Amino acid sequence: MRCLSIAEEYRRQGGETIFLMADDRAGDLIEKNGFSYICLNSVWNDLEQELDVLVGIIEEKRIPLLLVDSYFATEKYLSTLGKYTKIAYVDDLDQFIYPVDLLINYNIYAEQLDYPRRYSEAGLTAKFALGCSYAPLRDEFRGRERSISQRVRKVLITTGGTDIYDVTGHLLEQLSRQCWFSELKFEVIVGRFNSHIDELTAKWERYDNIHFHYNVMDMANYMMACDIAVTAGGSTVYELMACGTPAIVYTLADNQFDIARAVSEMNLIPWVGDVRKEINECCRSIVYMIKDYVVDFERRKSVSRRMQELVDGCGSKRIVTLLLERDS
Repeated sequence: MRCLSIAEEYRRQGGETIFLMADDRAGDLIEKNGFSYICLNSVWNDLEQELDVLVGIIEEKRIPLLLVDSYFATEKYLSTLGKYTKIAYVDDLDQFIYPVDLLINYNIYAEQLDYPRRYSEAGLTAKFALGCSYAPLRDEFRGRERSISQRVRKVLITTGGTDIYDVTGHLLEQLSRQCWFSELKFEVIVGRFNSHIDELTAKWERYDNIHFHYNVMDMANYMMACDIAVTAGGSTVYELMACGTPAIVYTLADNQFDIARAVSEMNLIPWVGDVRKEINECCRSIVYMIKDYVVDFERRKSVSRRMQELVDGCGSKRIVTLLLERDS
């Protein structure tokens, strides 16, 4: 999705984009958005296997710039491709010194990683796009104007595409025990790969204040319509910031820790812990945080303003400006 966001802005500014993918599972999504793709028929978690094929395509198509977005890019992979074209890389993990022309890390903690000094000492002349002002969000998150209501009416619950730990079910169980439960409406986003859908609907659809939403394509509208959100760490955090929606974050993967820790330390979004360790304790903390937000209008208003100051939804535009400089 972040590559699509960048590609759409690149096209808007007159650039031409083609997607190169290991397999065609996302082919329909790419074509639906008006882009073409080439299937490499390679292994998505062993990128070095595709080098010969990919180099051939770069030479045949005379590709001047390649944006790489994969956790499995190795130093050999990037350095080999760099002999044939300019490379931009989207980094979340900071695993090693990436031999690239442009490094993008749009996470809120990115500037603390001291990329410029480290890369300069390694003899590299890479340019950098660092910090959440570069978050490549979809157009729907751009320029949102937020008004914070005195009263909290709706709570958004989003737990990712799979929700393998059934955070939704555990959280609804905790919420239903509260004396104020019926006073709020809960808008629950159900991911397309959620394996708990049948249990969730069987138990909770009878409640008038719980609404399940499937295959959501306009996430920003749901975020804007709700007063508070509960989310896993990850890119959804930046979407909520662009919408100015006061939120509560939990983690369920190691690569979410840094985001959750950073927004919590900045007093932007409280982090309740990791659901893999103690899901019931995390859900109890979420319930407490919701109650705290409900009674603290000034806090919600202040947090919302600070969120939108940090993320305005124009990150793709800033990235494309740098890509076009590399493409010239």
